[in-house]
Amino acid sequence: MSRAVSAPATPGPDEHGHQSERPGNRSGLESDRIIGRYGTLPGPHLICLGGLHGNEPAGVLALRRVLATLNDTKPTFHGQIVAIAGNLRALKAGRRFLQRDLNRGWSPRGMRRVEKSLGAPAEDGEQAELIAVLRKELEGDRSQVRVIDLHTASAEGPPFLTFADTIRNREFARRIGLPLVLGIEEQIDGALLEVITAAGPITLGIEAGQHDDPASVDHHERAVWMALIAAGHIAAADVPDLDSMRDALSAARRDLPMIFEVRYRKPVGENDGFSMRPGYRNFQRISAGEEVGRDRHGPVTAPEDGRIFLPLYQEQGDDGFFVVRDVHPVWLHLSAVLRRLRISSLARWLPGIHAARRRADVLIVDRRIARWLAVDVFHLLGYRKSHVSRGWYVFRRRSHDRKVQS
Repeated sequence: MSRAVSAPATPGPDEHGHQSERPGNRSGLESDRIIGRYGTLPGPHLICLGGLHGNEPAGVLALRRVLATLNDTKPTFHGQIVAIAGNLRALKAGRRFLQRDLNRGWSPRGMRRVEKSLGAPAEDGEQAELIAVLRKELEGDRSQVRVIDLHTASAEGPPFLTFADTIRNREFARRIGLPLVLGIEEQIDGALLEVITAAGPITLGIEAGQHDDPASVDHHERAVWMALIAAGHIAAADVPDLDSMRDALSAARRDLPMIFEVRYRKPVGENDGFSMRPGYRNFQRISAGEEVGRDRHGPVTAPEDGRIFLPLYQEQGDDGFFVVRDVHPVWLHLSAVLRRLRISSLARWLPGIHAARRRADVLIVDRRIARWLAVDVFHLLGYRKSHVSRGWYVFRRRSHDRKVQS
């Protein structure tokens, strides 16, 4: 699968004087799991992961630059930031993964399977090492912990944020200044941030642009600085060239709306022969019935009007593309009000809805009822659709869905 793309701009120095690095240059990528850490004072804890997919080194490079600036300028810094490299073997090989996707398999069952695999080859060994490192970093008061996962995409497009839609995650994400994409965790099983969110920390995914574009490193670096300010680690006045960073993130967003919701995922398998039509950018508008790719059965078309999201232009990956739609900010405000009023507790009394036995956070919904009681209503109330079983939707209330305590 390939596409014709324009050559990325020649990299130059960033706002802090560090020379930009091309993400496609594999030389010098991390050989240690811990890229670095900074901070000794009491305060919040920010865990940053880069390179969970081996063909996405921009996050690792950006974290290096942030740590270098902190060590150069030595600002007053509350708490600590730790930067962690993800799939070390795949980073060296320049491949998304060697045997399996390291950003899958983070279910409790999947984690139990690999926990005793320290030293195992490929992703089992990588995941076992990450479990041990993350468990240590997550010790203590998890309400003071934030975890951000840095990624890039195979298609060109602006930077954006993904997260499990809790009020705490939402408030943190909105301080970064990039478009928000809701609902991707309903489409992907076993992602790392999903299990971390359930454990208590605030979590955020940052998608910075195309894999090999030097601007993706810049976007990641700027977003991490915004996260440090938002989490209370550093005063805005102590961040060098903050205004230029904010301007650059705003320019990268262009005229995009600030909020989107994932509506559809096209799964693909190794034997599907799937390929995207060349030239699509993230968030490009598409129409229902538009031919966006082909597989062994023939044309693949868009199921509805919307915007194409994360189209697949690389050999590895099981997500052919997604479709997202614009969301008006008023809906996020309404959902915050409904959740704080605990209106969700009334949902179980509606026709066709049953509370799961011994699980107050789980609702079983008759799919015939859901035809008129839209899935969107459950999203407003803080539930996510976890799976479909025998004519029933199973919705789970998102963990730790409460307001950030200031």
